[in-house]
Amino acid sequence: MKLCNIFPEDAELEEGVKRQYKKINGTVQKRFRCTGGPKKGKLVAKPAVCFKRKDRDKVRRGKKLMRVKKKLIARKSKISKRRSISKLITRMNKRISGKR
Repeated sequence: MKLCNIFPEDAELEEGVKRQYKKINGTVQKRFRCTGGPKKGKLVAKPAVCFKRKDRDKVRRGKKLMRVKKKLIARKSKISKRRSISKLITRMNKRISGKR
């Protein structure tokens, strides 16, 4: 028996996700990190999204973009990780997961 048969499409599934914080446009918001499914490791707004299929065209476009702009993305991510809000989010996520 599959979970999609038990739960309706719009019901939020709590299994296979962890609560995490994420910075969106300078504000901190709660999100879910997928621990299973095709989107394992992604931060999503609703837990039900973790078990949906990935869009092939978006995956292909993302891989191409990462190949072309790999060095620029790495440089910008280093700068953003030094900011105080990023460090705050890291501490909050560690506190939620029980590592601290």
